[in-house]
Amino acid sequence: MEELILICEDSVEGILTAIYRIYEWKLCGKRVKIQTGASDLCLFAQYREVMPDAECAAKVARTLRRRFGEQAWEAISYALASEEADKSQAVYETIAAGLSGRIRGPLLQALAEPCIHRVFALSRNVHRVRERVLQFLRFQEITGGILYGEIAPDADVLAFVMPHFADRFPLENFVILDERRAAAGIHPAGKTWFLTKLSKQELDTLQQAGQQKDENEQEIEVLFQSFCRSLSILERQNQPLQQQLVSLKYRMHMTEFQKK
Repeated sequence: MEELILICEDSVEGILTAIYRIYEWKLCGKRVKIQTGASDLCLFAQYREVMPDAECAAKVARTLRRRFGEQAWEAISYALASEEADKSQAVYETIAAGLSGRIRGPLLQALAEPCIHRVFALSRNVHRVRERVLQFLRFQEITGGILYGEIAPDADVLAFVMPHFADRFPLENFVILDERRAAAGIHPAGKTWFLTKLSKQELDTLQQAGQQKDENEQEIEVLFQSFCRSLSILERQNQPLQQQLVSLKYRMHMTEFQKK
């Protein structure tokens, strides 16, 4: 039987829409896969493109919450934020296993199933990325009194990071830029935060605005860097250990590691 591969957008909405189409087109039980993007094409396979549909994705999300609970939905959401190429297929097979009725007990505890074990591992890895971003994100005050921070994580965790800072700074205007994905989380003071995708021009404009630091902010940065240097003991520096605790990929956006 010829394999059918559904090509969808690499997003939660895109992948959930593809899962919805599988059930809508009655493809369950057939040789069907979900692939994000068209980078790896197989010779003996049939391809069908699936456009993201917010309503269809929402229906799938509601079904998952109702059938498997909030904890399973959260784990699946985190798995979908991974950058691993097999995430869409692992999530689809996990959902199919749960809906088939052969899984007894909580869905994400059936780790003997390879697909469920994979979703569990992906979710755990994305959780770790989120925790690192929460620890290492540095805000700076730019012109206009706006708090601005930049990140470039290994997973699309912006939607999981924003609620934390919205709860901590409910009365502040702040922006978190994910420069790796050209996306921004925006929180107007006293209002609900939201996410937006940025064009190349918008990304450049926002990054330029992030360089326009408030005068007091510049003084505070110098003081903070001096404080960090005063704590270090040059004779006892252990660079390998430091890189285990704070890897180089996070330091590029951390104030204490910026050279003046």
